[in-house]
Amino acid sequence: MVKKPLLLFPFPISAEKSKKQGFPGKMFIPTKTQQIQRNELKITELDRVLSNRSASLQKEAGNIIPEMILVLETAGEIKDFFKAVKKTPGMEFLAEYETEFEAEDDFYNIDKNGNRSEENVDARFYLTMTNQRALKELQKYWREYKKDKEKQNFKRGTAKFRSLFEQLKDIRPYNVSDRVRDTGIEKYIQERKLYDFDFVRFEIELAFKGSDQANRKAYEEVTRLLNLHNGEEVKGSRTIISEISYHAFIARAPIQVFDDLTENTNISFLKSQQILFFRPVGQMVFETPEDIEQLKKLPNVEENDELPTDGHPVIALFDGLPLANHSLLENRLQIDDPDGFSSNYTGNQRFHGTAMASLIIHGDLDNEKKSILKRPLYVRPIMKLDTQLYQGECLPDDVLPIDLVHRAVLRMKVGDADNPPVAPEVKIINFSIGDAFRPFLNNMSSWAKLLDWLSYQYDILFVISAGNFSDDIALEIPDDEFDNLSDDEVQKLALEEIVRTNFNRKILAPAESINSITVGAAHFDFSKPNNLYQRKNLIKSSSLLSPISRIGFGFRRSIKPEIITSGGRKLFRKSPIQNLPGKTVLKLESIPFNVNPPGNRSAFPGSPGQINKSGYLCGTSNAAALTSRLAAQLYDVLISINNSGDKSIPSDFLTVIIKSLLVHSASWSKSSDFLLQLIKDLPGSAANTSKKNVLPYLGYGGIDPERILYCTEKRVTIIGFGKLYDGQAHLYRFPLPPSLTKGRIDKKLTITLAYNSPLNFKTRQYRKAQLFFDNLKHNNHLELDRSYYDFRTTQLGTVQHDILIGDKADVFVDGDFLEIKVNCREDASELGKLSIKYGLSVTLEVKENNDIKIYEEIRQRVQTRIRPTL
Repeated sequence: MVKKPLLLFPFPISAEKSKKQGFPGKMFIPTKTQQIQRNELKITELDRVLSNRSASLQKEAGNIIPEMILVLETAGEIKDFFKAVKKTPGMEFLAEYETEFEAEDDFYNIDKNGNRSEENVDARFYLTMTNQRALKELQKYWREYKKDKEKQNFKRGTAKFRSLFEQLKDIRPYNVSDRVRDTGIEKYIQERKLYDFDFVRFEIELAFKGSDQANRKAYEEVTRLLNLHNGEEVKGSRTIISEISYHAFIARAPIQVFDDLTENTNISFLKSQQILFFRPVGQMVFETPEDIEQLKKLPNVEENDELPTDGHPVIALFDGLPLANHSLLENRLQIDDPDGFSSNYTGNQRFHGTAMASLIIHGDLDNEKKSILKRPLYVRPIMKLDTQLYQGECLPDDVLPIDLVHRAVLRMKVGDADNPPVAPEVKIINFSIGDAFRPFLNNMSSWAKLLDWLSYQYDILFVISAGNFSDDIALEIPDDEFDNLSDDEVQKLALEEIVRTNFNRKILAPAESINSITVGAAHFDFSKPNNLYQRKNLIKSSSLLSPISRIGFGFRRSIKPEIITSGGRKLFRKSPIQNLPGKTVLKLESIPFNVNPPGNRSAFPGSPGQINKSGYLCGTSNAAALTSRLAAQLYDVLISINNSGDKSIPSDFLTVIIKSLLVHSASWSKSSDFLLQLIKDLPGSAANTSKKNVLPYLGYGGIDPERILYCTEKRVTIIGFGKLYDGQAHLYRFPLPPSLTKGRIDKKLTITLAYNSPLNFKTRQYRKAQLFFDNLKHNNHLELDRSYYDFRTTQLGTVQHDILIGDKADVFVDGDFLEIKVNCREDASELGKLSIKYGLSVTLEVKENNDIKIYEEIRQRVQTRIRPTL
C-alpha cells in the first residue's frame, strides 16, 4: 500500500447560513388562577423567611449578610432568564440547573397526537442571590402578573418574570439538601468514618458575587460560622476564577458536623446562604503496591536505542510524577514541578504518571508497529502520594484541583510571577484523571467549566479519560451453568448487565467538558496471553467497550465519550462466595496492574534501583494516553503538509484540525450491531431511538490511527479550516473522481467538524456558538445512506461526525463536486462578535476489492491556489 499525503481544501466560499429546523415540544401548564393559588403564600412570605433566617444566624455570629439564595423551579426552560434578573435591583443570577420531574395533573407533556404523555417533564432550577430589596421587586412583579394581561406593566427587560410565574412549579430558599445533592460528599464522609477520621477536609463553593467586596464579605461570613464549630480554612486554598464565576476554598472541620444534613441541623455554617455546595477533595486514586517483591517480578523492557528528542513539546501530561530516569523515558520528559510534589514521591511509587508517559511516547509496548515520538513530553505533576488513607497517588487535599489546573495552564501558556511561559507551543493536554465522587448526571461540574474556558481561551484540547467502573458484575445465570457458556453467550450476558446498570456507570467529572475529547476504553490490546487460568474474559469483540469503561451521555445529551480506543482487556474472576440466587457474581481483578498479560504494556517503576521494568495496565486512562499520542503524530503530519508546498495551515488552527482528525476515523463495527439489537429489544425502547441510545456506550466508535495519518490510492482525506461569526457559513467543494461513474462501486463518505466554543455560564444553553454542517445524505450526485448515528444528536457537542455509504452506479460529469456547508449560529446568548475557529475533515473512499484509484483524480481537481491568511 502506497501512503499518500493528506490534502487541503482551497479557501471556502462564503455562503448564507442554513436554517435549522426546530422541534418544539408542547407542555400543559396550570391556568393563572391555579398558579396564584399554588404560589401566593410562598411569594408573599419570602421577605419574612429571609428576616427570620438572618436573625437566627446573627445570634451566633454578627455581621451576617441579609441575603438568601432563592430556588425558582420551573417546568421547561425560560430562555435568557438571567437578563431579567440583571434588571432587578438587589438580585444576582447565580446558576441554571437542569432537572426533571414526573408528570402530574398541573404539568405534563403533550404528545404529537395532542394527548397527555407520562414521560418526565423537563425542568429548570434558577438560583438567584436575593436581598430584601430584591424580594420587594419580585413581589411587585407577582402583583403585575396577577393582573389581566392587557393591564400588566412589566418594566423594560423584566417580562421574563411573567413567563417564570406561568411555568413556576416551586419557589423556596436554597437548603442544606441542595448543597450536598449529587456532590458525593455524603459517600465521602461515610468512607472516612469507616477509617475513624476525627477531622475531614472538604471543598466549600460559595455563591459568586459581582464584586470583590461582596465576595470578601461572603467568605468572611462563612469562615466565621465555620470557626464556631471548630472548623477552619486550609490556608492558601481560597480560589476565585471570575471567568467561570467560581469562588471556593478548602475547609477542615470535625467529621461529626456532617451527621445531620437536613434543615434541622444545629451546625450553622451548613445553612449559610452564601454557600452553594460542599464537595470532597483529594480524589483520583491509583493504589500503589505495598509488596516490593511483586515489583521484582515485572518484565524487563527491551533496550532503547532510539534517536534523541527533537523540537518543542506539543503534548502535555497532567498526572502523577513519572520515573524520569526509566530507560524508556530518560531525556524524553520536560518535568515542571513548581509545587514540589516530588519531595516525598519515591521512585518505586511513581506508577500512573510513568505508565501514561510511556503510552504517550511509545504506545503499547506489545504493538509490533510501535514507534517513538521524537518530541519531548511536557509533564506537570498534579498528583502526589497519600499516606493516610489510600496508600497511593491522588490529587492533593490541601489545594483545589480547579486552582491547580488553572495555574498549571497559565504557567504553561502565558507564564506566571513575571516568568515567561514554560511550554507555550503545547496544543494537547492529556488528562487521565476523574473524580470518582462526581459521576455526571445533568449539570456541569466547575472543573469541566474550567477546562472548557481554558480550551477556548488558550487554543488547547484536553483529552480526558471517561473514568473506570470497578464494581462487581452479576450475570443473569446460575453459577453452576456459567462455566459451560460459549464466548458469545458470556458477552451477551455481560452487555445486558452493562446496559441494565448504565445509570451507575456515568462518566466522571470533568469528562462532560464540551470542548474536550472524552475517550472510553475499547476491550482490546496487543498482548498475547498464554493462559487466562481462572480469569474470565467477558467481552469477545475488540471493538466493543471494556466492561470497566464508563458511559455517557454528556451535557445536554451530547455524545460522550466521543470515541473509544484500546484500553486493555480487563478480566474478572468468579467470586468465591456466590450469594445471589440464580446469578453469577464476578469480581474485577483488584490489583491496579498485572505482571502478566492481557492489558496495555507500558513502562513501570520497579523495586528501588530498577529502571527497566514494564507491566500491564487497563482502563480509560490508557485509552486517553494513546489518543494523546495520536494527536502528537497528527501534529507532525500537519507540520509536514506545511513544509511540503505553498499551502500552509496557520498555527492557531492546528488544535481544531487535530480535534477533527482524532474523531474522523471513528466508526461502529459489525460487533456494534449486537449492542444495537440488544437495546432495540429492551422493554419500552422505540425502534427510531435505538441508534441514539447506543451512542453513550460507543460514542462515534473505535478509531483506527492508520486511516487518518495518510491517504491511499483508494482513500482520500481533505482538510479544511476557517473561522466564522454568528450567521455566517462556509461552502467547501469536494471534487468527485470520474472513475466512480464506471458502475456499482462500494463507497463511503466521512465528514467530521470540530471547534471550541466560548461559554455563557449564566444559562443552561452554555455553548455560545454552534457550528454544524448540512445533511449530505440528500446530495445531488452520490446516492448514500446513513448506517450510523442519529444526525440530530451529532450536533449537540463540539464535534459533528457523520458516515454515509452507498453502492449505486452514480451519474455525474467531470467537474461535479459535493458541497459541504459549515454554518455558525448563536446557541447560548451573548456570542456577539466572537469568531469561532473550526477544523473540517472529509474522506471519500472505495473498497479495496476493485481496481478504482481515486487519489490522483481528486488531487488534480483540488484547487491549488494559496490560501489567504485567516
